[in-house]
Amino acid sequence: MRERIQTLDGLRFLAALGVLWIHTWTKFGNPRFYIGKIDIANLLAIGGNGVDLFFVISGFCMYYFYASKTQFSYHDFYRFIVKRWVRLSPAFYGATVVYILFKLFVLNYNVNIVPEILTSVFYLNSILARHNAASHFWTLGVEFQFYFTIPFLLIYQVKNGFTKVFLYLYAAVSLLGLASVFIFKAQSDLLTDQLLFRGIEFAFGILSARVLLKNIGEVRFRAVWVILFLLVTYCGRVLISKQVLSLSASYYNVFKLLGFGLMSCGFAGILYLSVTSMGWLNKILGNTLFKMMGKISYSFYLWHGFIIEIVTKYTFPIFQYKGIMGPVVSTVIGAIILYPVSLLSYNYLEKPFLSIGNLTTK
Repeated sequence: MRERIQTLDGLRFLAALGVLWIHTWTKFGNPRFYIGKIDIANLLAIGGNGVDLFFVISGFCMYYFYASKTQFSYHDFYRFIVKRWVRLSPAFYGATVVYILFKLFVLNYNVNIVPEILTSVFYLNSILARHNAASHFWTLGVEFQFYFTIPFLLIYQVKNGFTKVFLYLYAAVSLLGLASVFIFKAQSDLLTDQLLFRGIEFAFGILSARVLLKNIGEVRFRAVWVILFLLVTYCGRVLISKQVLSLSASYYNVFKLLGFGLMSCGFAGILYLSVTSMGWLNKILGNTLFKMMGKISYSFYLWHGFIIEIVTKYTFPIFQYKGIMGPVVSTVIGAIILYPVSLLSYNYLEKPFLSIGNLTTK
C-alpha cells in the first residue's frame, strides 16, 4: 500500500473548512460583502463545494491506492466493501446517535428514531434524505454508492483496458443522469444527490490518479495551471448558481450536471498539481497544521453541523445585523471547538479501525 500523501490532507482540510464556512454563512442568511463592485462573499461561496472536492479526492484515493494491485478479484470486491464499511462506520454511527439525541433533548424535535438509525446503518442517507439524522449525511450515502462501482473498474481494466471500462461505467452513469433530466424534468431533483449526477466528480478524481500513475513528467508553469483550474472550478460553480438554474423551469438540472463536471475537472487538476508539487504548493498544503487537520477531516465533517447549531445559538443574536462578520467569527469559533471534538472522535472512533479500513484511502 502506498504512503499517505501529505498534500491530500491539506486539500481535505480546506474542503472541510469550506463546508463549515458555507453552512455557517447560510445560518446568517448569506450576508454580502463588497470590495468595490466585487462581491467577496460570492467568491467565498465556492467553499460550499468542499463536498465536491471530497468526492474528487475519494475517487483519486480509491483508484490510486488500489489500482497498483496486479489483480482485483470478486473476492477483493467483498473485502473492499467491508474495509470501507469498517473505516467509516464507527464514527458515523456514533455521530448519528449524538445528532438524534441532540434533536430530541436540546432542539425538542419530533424524531423518528428507528428510521433515522436504519438509514445511517445501511448508508441510505442520500436516498432517504427525510430520515437523515443530520442533513449533511447524504454525502455518506453517495460515497457508498461509489464504493459499489469502483471495484468493477479495478476488476475489468486489466482484461479490457482502463479507457473502455472507465467509459462504460462513468460516462454511462453521467448519460443516465442527463437522460433523467429530460425524462423527469424538475422531478430529477431527487437524483441530483445520487451517483447519477455525482459520479462525474469521482470519475475526475480517478482520472487524476490515472495520470499520476502514468507519470507523465514534470508540470511546467504550475502557478498558471493552478489559476486556470481555479477558473474552471469557478465556472462550474456559476453553472449551479440560482441565476443560471432559473434560466430553465424544467431542464435546469442539465446546468447542475455540467456544473458538477466543470467543478470536478478543476478540482481534479488542482489535486494533481498538488500531489506532484515539490515546491510552493507542497509547502502550503503540506504544512504541519494542514496535515494535522487533514487527518481528522472526516470527523471534522461529521461533527460540524452539531457544533454550528451550538455556536450560532450564541453568536447569531450578537452579529445578526453586522454583515459578514457574523459567519466569519462563528466559523473561527466553530473550527476552534471542532478541533478537540474531531481529535477525540478520530482517536476513539477512527484510529482503532485504521489497520482494517486502510488509513491511506480516506
